[in-house]
Amino acid sequence: MARPVRVAKTMTLEEFLRLPEIDEHPYLEYLDGRIEAKVSPQKKHGRLEKRLMTHIDAYAEPRQLGETFPELRCTFAGRSMIPDVVFLLDEHIETDEPGEVLDPTLRPPDIHVEIVSPDQSVPKCRERLAFSRAHGCPLGCLIDPIRKTVHVYRPGRRSQRLPADAVLEGDPVLPGYRLPVAELFEWLKVRKSKPVASPRSKPSDPGGPSR
Repeated sequence: MARPVRVAKTMTLEEFLRLPEIDEHPYLEYLDGRIEAKVSPQKKHGRLEKRLMTHIDAYAEPRQLGETFPELRCTFAGRSMIPDVVFLLDEHIETDEPGEVLDPTLRPPDIHVEIVSPDQSVPKCRERLAFSRAHGCPLGCLIDPIRKTVHVYRPGRRSQRLPADAVLEGDPVLPGYRLPVAELFEWLKVRKSKPVASPRSKPSDPGGPSR
């Protein structure tokens, strides 16, 4: 995700949500009266986002706890923003009468993840997580793939930087969930495929075929 581009336009949140282009690339966010655009993520960001979602879902879905969503618009407390990864508990995923999920998410995430990209402002990511925490998000996570750091945000506490040998835990949203920080950053490495050995030719019969 590169640096957000400011859109010089002033309007209310209600007017913003009626814009047809807010969910087209580049996505638009409404942040304290400002409208900003986000561009597509880069590879490190995308890889961590994908692997983290898979890892969380592998724990949460068999236990029927909830699920992750990439780049999900969350509108609450006067903002409409798009965290990099959102986890919602099952009871916070609204459905219609037939049981299909409803699109608008008018609440803070249960888990809010921001993944820093090379040109992105780290203080701005911190501010987004602090905003979510202040308005009811029980667990936030700031992942910086360049500096290889992870900061955790929980209500009533200062953000905590996890040591390199620490484990990211899912409490209070996902009790028992654990992800070692070292494993998280191992996901950035490309698996090298082993060269395929050519099949050995069978030794020829020196006597040749019998006749």
